[in-house]
Amino acid sequence: MSDYAEHLQSTWYKNNQALRCYRPWRDTPALDWHAKPTHQRTIPCAERVWSIPCRIGEDRIVFGCWDNSLQCVSLRDGAHQWRFATQGPVYSSPAVSDDGSFVVGCEDHVLRRISQDGECLWAFHAQGPFHASPTIDPARSIVYAGSYDHTLYALDHASGRLLWKQSFDEQVEDDLYSSPALDADGNVIVGTDNILMCFRPDGEERWRITETGRFEGTAAVDHASGRGVIGTEVDGKIIVFETKSGTVLRQFHTDGFVVSCPSLSPQGVAYVGSNDGHVYGIDLHSLQCLWRVNLECEFRYTPFTVLPSGDALLVGTDERLHCLAQRTGESLWRLEHSGGFHSSPLLTDDGHLVIGSHRNAVHFYRWIR
Repeated sequence: MSDYAEHLQSTWYKNNQALRCYRPWRDTPALDWHAKPTHQRTIPCAERVWSIPCRIGEDRIVFGCWDNSLQCVSLRDGAHQWRFATQGPVYSSPAVSDDGSFVVGCEDHVLRRISQDGECLWAFHAQGPFHASPTIDPARSIVYAGSYDHTLYALDHASGRLLWKQSFDEQVEDDLYSSPALDADGNVIVGTDNILMCFRPDGEERWRITETGRFEGTAAVDHASGRGVIGTEVDGKIIVFETKSGTVLRQFHTDGFVVSCPSLSPQGVAYVGSNDGHVYGIDLHSLQCLWRVNLECEFRYTPFTVLPSGDALLVGTDERLHCLAQRTGESLWRLEHSGGFHSSPLLTDDGHLVIGSHRNAVHFYRWIR
């Protein structure tokens, strides 16, 4: 198993590529991940695409759209495969299972499991939108999802049956925005207002961290070191904590909101964006900031992922795709398109990059052997 394939199985962050593909990562040493990928095609859409594209079959890519739909297209040539109509925009990103089915939330207050062929296998109704992305714990067959009705839900993956729920302060606006993260033992970590909480798979609370700023982003968790990282809104902190106890190990201060979701490299470097315009490279082992780079834009939602090289891949509000070197933060390459980029990209082990746009499109790129 390659270092990157092992990394995908030993970390959890919101755009860990293992969450976006129906099968394990396969090593492809012939690809030069340090090179800039080549544009293949752009598919126009009726509305914006903020949902992260996912691979649900060898030739099937699915993504949510603000035109009240989920759409499936061919990875090979972009041809339309199927369209699933919803009653509201789809902002949430799908969580994919090994059979090609996926669970996705929607602004119509419904969480759905949908088959590889576009059939709804179950639907769970809440009292508010599912804006954040769901998380699947395959070892325990549990789906975790937070809704704007201020509740974290744990559902049986096979049937959609409610296992337990935890409700939070109804006075908090847009709660829950933070997506559930999983530690090495299947405990779920989620932010609500100024509290970061950890629950066992049965719903029992393990620990909580209380801060002065809101936890709007999603935690990234390194299972090997037992450390996690997350940012806070308003006071702009980057917080490194122990996943077993919730002990805060180190705080880094920035000059802007930290509302984006960090990603992790195979070597334990966390990539975190602040609305002060900077990307920070934080070493989770030494608890040091290795570098910070000013890209003169903001970072929101889920802008980060990691290349097999370990380098950071990210989208800013400048609508460009940036690649930064892991150890120095140096810019290795940058992609621009007249249609812009918004969602975090899907990467495939055979060299495809698929990314959504705020300007009503999905772009396909590829690393050429």
